[in-house]
Amino acid sequence: METCVLLSARKYEFADDKGRPVQGVTLNYLTDDVEQEPDRRGLSPMTINAPLELWHQLGQVPGVYELDFKQRPGLKGRPQLSVVAAKFRAPLDHLLRVAPAAPVAE
Repeated sequence: METCVLLSARKYEFADDKGRPVQGVTLNYLTDDVEQEPDRRGLSPMTINAPLELWHQLGQVPGVYELDFKQRPGLKGRPQLSVVAAKFRAPLDHLLRVAPAAPVAE
């Protein structure tokens, strides 16, 4: 499992071109396990799809979660990453509140 900041989660459900149901959850998250590059600063949000069953494992979003990633063969045998489990660890409420600015001395 990897510690991540889960920024958002969105359920989806629709029919594909052949009328078959497609459903799941799209997650937007941050992780600090990213190589820093000379021309980039900070963390870039990443997006991944997960099975619809994961929706019921989500509590407060945004929040800190332990995400369990698994690989499976995708098109032409290329590895495809998916999230198979999520465990809530901590809220981000305290980080989202902006502290009042200090008064400016005149």
